[in-house]
Amino acid sequence: MSYAIFSIIFYVINILLITPMLAKAQSGEQIPKVNKTFFILTALLAMILHHLSFRESAVHTSEGTSFSLLAVSSMISLVIALLVTVPAIFRVKTLAFLLPLVYSFAIINLLLTEFLSSQAVQWHRQVLFHIALSLLTYAVCFIAMLYSMQIVWLDNKLKQKKMMPSPAIPPLMMVERHFFRVMLTGFILLTATLISGSIYLLNAPDSSNLHKALFSFLSWIVFGILLIGHWKYHWRGKRMIIYTISGMILLTIAYFGSRIML
Repeated sequence: MSYAIFSIIFYVINILLITPMLAKAQSGEQIPKVNKTFFILTALLAMILHHLSFRESAVHTSEGTSFSLLAVSSMISLVIALLVTVPAIFRVKTLAFLLPLVYSFAIINLLLTEFLSSQAVQWHRQVLFHIALSLLTYAVCFIAMLYSMQIVWLDNKLKQKKMMPSPAIPPLMMVERHFFRVMLTGFILLTATLISGSIYLLNAPDSSNLHKALFSFLSWIVFGILLIGHWKYHWRGKRMIIYTISGMILLTIAYFGSRIML
């Protein structure tokens, strides 16, 4: 069995550990205590094996390292899992509800990478910093999108009075605060990515990079409007999630669509 299959098994174990607790929290029932040590151990094993499966897919050449497009997507899902798991271990309450979604996303990416083939992507050594920054930016913006979905879900549940008070369920205002902090972090990282990408683009211009830069810039504009709208006009609810998802669609086209269409 490959590293990917073992990683999937540990991700599934983590989902089975967390999901019953979250389901009981929604209904107001007594929350079963999760073995924290076991959770940390299985989460770490899942992510270590995930990383090993990514490294296993690498093809080294004289110009750099080549990965399939699906392997890059899998790597992003690993970064997302890491960024959500570590704060959750240190009791950041707003992240608990995101863990099953994040681990499910990682499982889907591992399965696709393991059983499907895709276009190869060359990572040149001279742009490794820009690539790492791009992956981190996408991961942070993706987490912000999950936060926005959590806000809308919590808001609907509270309005319909279908959720019982529970210490495991974070207050809506706290989730909103964390969302905009993560979104602002993603916006700053995206700004840095655009600057580093512009430097690379000036030295090595080609059509695929121009396509990526254009959609990344459009995403930057959308996220910027969202942050200004929240700061100045206190945007919340559906408008917030529309802008967040729209920005993520543009960023996804920039990262992956340019490789598929060109």
